Amino acid sequence: MRIGPGMTGVFGKWILSSALVFSSVNIAGAQDTSAKASGKKAARAPEAEIQQNLDRAWVKKAFLNDMMEHWVAASVMPNGFIQENLDRQWKPWGTQREASLNGQGRVLYTLAIAYEVSGGDKRYLDAINKAADFLLKMHDDEFGGYYNRVTPDLKVIDDTKGSFQSFAIFSLASAGRVTKNQKYLKAAMDAYHELKAKMSDGPFISGNFKRDFSGPAPRGAGFGRGPGRGGNGAPSATGAPQGPPPGFQLAPGGHRLDVHMFEALLGLYEATKSKEVWDTITAQMDVMAKVYDYDRGYLSESYDKDWKPTGNPAGNPGHLFEWASLLSRAVELGADQKFIQLGSRNLDLGLKSYNKDVGGLGGKNAAGEPTMMLWWPQCEVIKATAHYAILRGRSDLWPVHHQTLDFVKKTYLDPEYGGWFEGYIPGKPRDALGDRAYIKGAVDGPELSPYHMTSMFYDLWRITNPKYKPESGD
Repeated sequence: MRIGPGMTGVFGKWILSSALVFSSVNIAGAQDTSAKASGKKAARAPEAEIQQNLDRAWVKKAFLNDMMEHWVAASVMPNGFIQENLDRQWKPWGTQREASLNGQGRVLYTLAIAYEVSGGDKRYLDAINKAADFLLKMHDDEFGGYYNRVTPDLKVIDDTKGSFQSFAIFSLASAGRVTKNQKYLKAAMDAYHELKAKMSDGPFISGNFKRDFSGPAPRGAGFGRGPGRGGNGAPSATGAPQGPPPGFQLAPGGHRLDVHMFEALLGLYEATKSKEVWDTITAQMDVMAKVYDYDRGYLSESYDKDWKPTGNPAGNPGHLFEWASLLSRAVELGADQKFIQLGSRNLDLGLKSYNKDVGGLGGKNAAGEPTMMLWWPQCEVIKATAHYAILRGRSDLWPVHHQTLDFVKKTYLDPEYGGWFEGYIPGKPRDALGDRAYIKGAVDGPELSPYHMTSMFYDLWRITNPKYKPESGD
């Protein structure tokens, strides 16, 4: 998810409501665990505790049978274009037929993970090969990087190069890892080298550039927009063009930590074990440790030119949980144990936005009025709480995990046609969400795909494996 000042619509309202909830709602029983989360190695939870709190068979069924079987059948076209705009019964909806780098990469990642978890189902392998080959054709052979958006027949719509480049690296690395196809692993490494050379900010890879990387892209470029969609990529009420969103803009000389680029680098290292990639990761984490707000327990995502944090921890609490999971994953892969404490404190800060009355993030503003709750932050809460409970000694997080999972099961999962709904407004019928009330996928407004669900299911499936062993020996 990318956020920016002036973003409107469902996503913008959710960000605002989360900020208000952050300052007014605390989950009962949430603890300040900074003392006990000292960064020391914690033993993995006993197998009995894991089995008592997580149903591994349900995780696999909910991931494959109830979600991915629909996506692999409905979204991957013969030429590899991934059709994201899908209605409740998995038929295309609306008129938008575009391949965004963001969406193509996210769904390709989910197909790769489904192939792994299924034990090698050929349907997913066929889909991976088609979708990955389509994605490779989105590469800009002249200037490097990947086009931000093309038509189903690969005509370029948006040639800018922004943060969604991360999903080229992440998805191709994941596809290469599970299929052992060196073509995809090489393409992922090539993308890393191209972006490292042209989008570097110290050890970080970030920014939003023109096609040739000669300067910043026009304000608003690199985001979903076009006829019949609102400023945030959502369908407008009248069907008339509404102008592009402002996008994520930093102050002159500012810096940004990109959660998805960090995720991509971890995925690339996992797939290749490249020392060069690991050196980039550790260099980034060295900076993170220096700029971390130890008073609040917060890793900001934006900074001024002097690396002073400008982020608001209430602005996107879902990312607080994402960072917590990724920092711990980095430790699994070999990073310093101290990042367990930083991730754990990030998670605790995120819990201050938790709405215990409902069982998830968002849903209520400071005036007590119901507001939109999107699907993806709930996935990040479920993933991070289970991850830290199982691997990092945070058994105090199980109640939050269970409440959120119960909320998701009864609210977002479609028991009739499978898949997930996009959102929920507490106390309101589903129809109150309008045209998007029952959709299963969308290119924009926000992008809706099985990406966050897959990330959640995969981590639950991975860390509950009785044969679990971290790659680093952590």
